Amino acid sequence: VLKDAGVESQRVLKISEGRPNIEDMIKNGEIAMAINTSDNKSSKDDAKRIREAVLRFDIPYFTTIAAAKVAADAIGKLKKSRLEPKALQDYLIE
Repeated sequence: VLKDAGVESQRVLKISEGRPNIEDMIKNGEIAMAINTSDNKSSKDDAKRIREAVLRFDIPYFTTIAAAKVAADAIGKLKKSRLEPKALQDYLIE
């Protein structure tokens, strides 16, 4: 999903999977965006700590593939073209 949109990414260890893990990487400033899906008890315990870390360090966080896809598509489009601000009235004219 991310690669298709031209967004560089890598899989990192969850907290219960060992070190260095996502929590370590967040604290070290190595994470710009986090995508985490939980499917079992261990993952859900990790998810709580990951949410706390991303909130503490103001990092965008997505918990579904659908949300990650939308974010990746938006990032990909922003990389290709410049975002131009428009007045609300301009949208009403279109």
